[in-house]
Amino acid sequence: MDHLPVALALCLLPFLLGWLAAYAFHNVGGLKGQIGGLTTQNGELNTKVSSLTAEGTDLRVQLTQKDAELERLNDVTRKSKSDLIMCESERNALREQLANATSGGGAAKVAKAAVAATILFAGTKYKTDDLKIVEGIGPKIADLLIKEGINTWKELSETSPERITGILQAAGPNFQIHDPGTWPHQAKLADEGKWDELKALQDDLSGGK
Repeated sequence: MDHLPVALALCLLPFLLGWLAAYAFHNVGGLKGQIGGLTTQNGELNTKVSSLTAEGTDLRVQLTQKDAELERLNDVTRKSKSDLIMCESERNALREQLANATSGGGAAKVAKAAVAATILFAGTKYKTDDLKIVEGIGPKIADLLIKEGINTWKELSETSPERITGILQAAGPNFQIHDPGTWPHQAKLADEGKWDELKALQDDLSGGK
C-alpha cells in the first residue's frame, strides 16, 4: 500500500507529458497559420503600395505635361495679345492716313503702307517692328524687351548688348543662356530693310546668338 501513490504517479506522468506535448504542438500549428496569414496580407499590401507608387508616378508625369501645355497656351495667348495690339495700332494708323487721303494718289499711298506693314521674311510673315524677326528672340524675350521700352527694330538696334544682357539676367536663369551680341545688328538690318544681309547673317548663326 505504501507504494501505491508512487505507482499512480508513474502511470500519470507519461499521460501528462503526452498531453502537454500535444497542446504545445497544437499551439505551434496555430501560430504558423497566423504567420502564414500575416505573410499573405503583407504581400497584398506591398502589391497595393507598388500600384499606388506607379499611379503617383503617372500622375506626376501627367501634371508635368499639363504644366507644359499650359505654358504653351500662355505663350500663344501672349503672342495673340501682342499681335492684336499691333493690328489695332496699324488699323488706327491706316484710318488716319485714309482720312487724310483726298485723291487717288493718297489712296495709293495708304495701300502701299498697308502692304509694308506686313513683311514676309524667311518664309514667315512678320509685322513691322516685330522683335521676333531677330534670331534668338522669342515671344517671352520680346515681351521682356517691350516692357523695358524697346518696342521697335530701331530702338533695339540702338540698345547695347550689355543692357540687353542685364535685362535677361534680371528675368531669371531661363533667360541667361541667351547671347544678345548680334541682336542690335540684326535689328539694324531689319530696320533698314536689308533682308538678304539679315538672312545671310542668321544662316551663319547657331543657337540664337
